[in-house]
Amino acid sequence: MKKVILLAVSTLMLGACATPATEAGMALFAQTTQPLMVTGNTGTKVGRACATNVLGLLVSGDMSVEAAKKNGRITQVASIDKEIKGYAVYAEVCTVVTGR
Repeated sequence: MKKVILLAVSTLMLGACATPATEAGMALFAQTTQPLMVTGNTGTKVGRACATNVLGLLVSGDMSVEAAKKNGRITQVASIDKEIKGYAVYAEVCTVVTGR
């Protein structure tokens, strides 16, 4: 029984390494969208740029505003949001830019 408890606690501790922090707090499972900036501009184009985290050991990707603008072919920004998806051992953080 002690081995099962130790395994469960170890799994939760390692899993928390990939969980991104949000303004709402940290959780083993999270899916949120956070507004970062809104301008007076409008637009229908959407660009996304993401970075991933596996077990807190491997982080890769370019989630910059410039990468999101390039991916959406946006020259004039209307808004910038941050999307966070965290699933204990895997997390993804994306910058979402809208504009024209």
